[in-house]
Amino acid sequence: MKRRSSSIFIELHTNKVNRINLIRIIRLILWRNIYGEYKKDYKIKNCHNFIFIFIFIFIYAAWNYPGRNSHETMEIFDGHGSIMLMIDQNTGEIIYGNQAAHDFYRYPGEELLNQNINEINQLSEEEVASEMAAAAREERNYFHFEHRLADGQIRHVEVYSYPQTFQDREILFSIFNDVTERVQLAARNQAINRNFYIALGVIILTLLIFSSLLYRNYKKLQARKDEIDNFNKLRQTFIDADDSLIYLKDNDLKYIFVNQKTADFYGLKKEEIIGKDDYQISNEEFASLKERTDRTALDRMERVVEEVQVDGRIYHSNKFPVELIDGSYGVGAYIKDITEDYRQKSRLAVERNKYLQTILSIGDGVIVINNKQEIEMINKVAQELTGWDYKEAKGKNYREILNWRLADKNGKGSGKDLSSGKKRELEDPIEQAFATESIQELQENLILISRDGSRYYLEDSAAPIKDDNGKTRGVVFVFRDATEQKKHQEEIEQLSYHDHLTGLYNRRFFKEELKRLDVPRNLPISIIIGDLNGLKLTNDIFGHSAGDKLIIKAAETFREVCRKDDIIARWGGDEFIILLPETPKSAALSIIERIKTSYSNKNFKALTARISLGAGTKEKKEQDINKILDRAEKSMYSTKAVNKEEENIGQIESVIKNLYNKSPAEKRHAIRVKDLALKFASYLNLEDSLIQKIGEVAFYHDIGKVGIDPEILNKEGRLTYEEFKEMKLHPVIGYRILNYFKDTVSIASYVLYHHENWDGTGYPKNLAGEKIPLGSRVIKLVETYDIMTSEYSYKKPVSSKEALDEIREYAGSQFDPELADRFIDFIEELREIEEDKNESD
Repeated sequence: MKRRSSSIFIELHTNKVNRINLIRIIRLILWRNIYGEYKKDYKIKNCHNFIFIFIFIFIYAAWNYPGRNSHETMEIFDGHGSIMLMIDQNTGEIIYGNQAAHDFYRYPGEELLNQNINEINQLSEEEVASEMAAAAREERNYFHFEHRLADGQIRHVEVYSYPQTFQDREILFSIFNDVTERVQLAARNQAINRNFYIALGVIILTLLIFSSLLYRNYKKLQARKDEIDNFNKLRQTFIDADDSLIYLKDNDLKYIFVNQKTADFYGLKKEEIIGKDDYQISNEEFASLKERTDRTALDRMERVVEEVQVDGRIYHSNKFPVELIDGSYGVGAYIKDITEDYRQKSRLAVERNKYLQTILSIGDGVIVINNKQEIEMINKVAQELTGWDYKEAKGKNYREILNWRLADKNGKGSGKDLSSGKKRELEDPIEQAFATESIQELQENLILISRDGSRYYLEDSAAPIKDDNGKTRGVVFVFRDATEQKKHQEEIEQLSYHDHLTGLYNRRFFKEELKRLDVPRNLPISIIIGDLNGLKLTNDIFGHSAGDKLIIKAAETFREVCRKDDIIARWGGDEFIILLPETPKSAALSIIERIKTSYSNKNFKALTARISLGAGTKEKKEQDINKILDRAEKSMYSTKAVNKEEENIGQIESVIKNLYNKSPAEKRHAIRVKDLALKFASYLNLEDSLIQKIGEVAFYHDIGKVGIDPEILNKEGRLTYEEFKEMKLHPVIGYRILNYFKDTVSIASYVLYHHENWDGTGYPKNLAGEKIPLGSRVIKLVETYDIMTSEYSYKKPVSSKEALDEIREYAGSQFDPELADRFIDFIEELREIEEDKNESD
């Protein structure tokens, strides 16, 4: 190693370029490491920088010392304590290492010089190469690496590395400093700090939790205190609101608590009474009277109730013992001034004679029956409802006057229960009041038949009249006319069991009837389910009000075909269901055919009314009626699927036929546009499939006008703003119609966009340029040309040349400019062909 080291330093000594580079390195070190690095990280690098500078100055001095030789220089470097390596910039090969390097890396003999820096540095080869390149370009000269020693130990090193040329090889001259202990110390300090902060955080968190718990308990106690205070205030408020004297005394008969009425009675404030006895706040006679009754309650340890008279007023006194908080007993009192009650009693005799006038004037009917069951009194309202006046009714048996029945579902007195239809017994409320000597409520659905035949639903009761000894002396029958209320109730029931749109029963009612009628005596039981075809299409074209009318027409059909007692219900949005007790499957299928025939004759607007129907029949009692319902539903959907394509074709033909009936000009226009569009598409050499599609688009492009008012379609003259606004809806309506059917869904978007303009000012989506489908752009040109050159009720035709001039003028705004030029050429060629043909003819 010493021989190799000597040769290296001889080479360095004799190499002028290297000496000049060494000076440059020192100058760079002085500038970058003192000025630049010093400012960046003074505390960490400043000391090492000066050491590094010192080493390089020392090397330079040694090289230039006149009396030195290479072996002496080698010994100086080999003996220096700093770790020094020379590394090939390109390969990473270690070409020199001093003794300190050999000692540090622990490689024996020359083995260190056989190593590559990639084998020592723990970075990847790519990262090592990147760092070496940075040092070679002098972008950075200071590095921090992890190096592996010969024994596998990993050490942290600081590296100062600068480029140099040696034996025509580009090398990095690097000085290393082992900072492992410093790094480990920093890691330990960091761990200590981290643990400290964790502990501090735990302490703070604990304090926060403890503080939170204390605060929460404090708030709970405060809330409990506020609750108790509020309760005491409420209790005091209620007690003070009482018109009686209320107080509590201790065992010495001193006041503990009084209400406001007691304070007012004595003419004192509450706090002026508390802690005093009666002798201190009232005269001796009154105090002695109160002391006597107070002591009686305490001595007897029981309630003492009596009436006392003081200063011309009568008081009802109620005193009772109360256990106090210290275990002793005090006395509580509730004393009410009943002077007015006594005075009221004296007036009752007078008032009792006036009760008849009161009864006669109230809004309910009142009839008084004596114990002979004769009418003793009948007020004006009762006279109006029964049709009997007072003189005629008085003395008659009440059964002659009160002609009542139990109403059936038609409001007639059949005596049948409204819900079950079974015969019910009429319960005479007056007779029961006499028999039971208790109040009797009137039966539900009880109607009174007046003398003139009028019928009134009655409500209220019959109550016995008893004397002072509790003996029944008669019955007072109080009743009111509940006819309007009954009607209102029936309307509510109608809404709860009927579909509000069709008036048919709803799903809820049907399910209840299905359970009720699912009994063996009703077998066979058939169920028919129907689904309207084209409801969604009707809603899309004409709006939901039109769809509602379609549903109503279906309901009318079911009513016309079915029997009166059949249960017909609206099962869902566009589904209907029929329950047919005692109906075999053959009869159910016959009903289906009659429904289909009747409904198909009810064409609606532009559509042919169609309905898909399916049936199921329960023939044995062990069969599940719900499975029969499922079977009917599956049958209906099967029929719907089989007939769907045929119905779709029929529907679209019905729509287009309806449009042409509304406006014959539209049919002529569609034929002309289709013919011209096919020719133009062929002229453009489009694919056959697209040509065919454009022909279909041309024929159906205005199908959406079926949803436009015929008066607007056939109007002579210009449309108003509102009329044109409605007319602009026809592409959207047409799109909905065509998108509904499988055979036309592929052309729906072409129809939607055939009024879009090239510059984005068209409708309905304001598409522009090539975002508008090619087929739509073709139809836009052809339709515009046909409208201009054809006669309509609102305009006269223009010549082909004038029409082409206008298309030329609006090319680039309304029309695709390139397509417009092609169309103009196409029409001109077409005209030339026609002219040549005419000349030849």
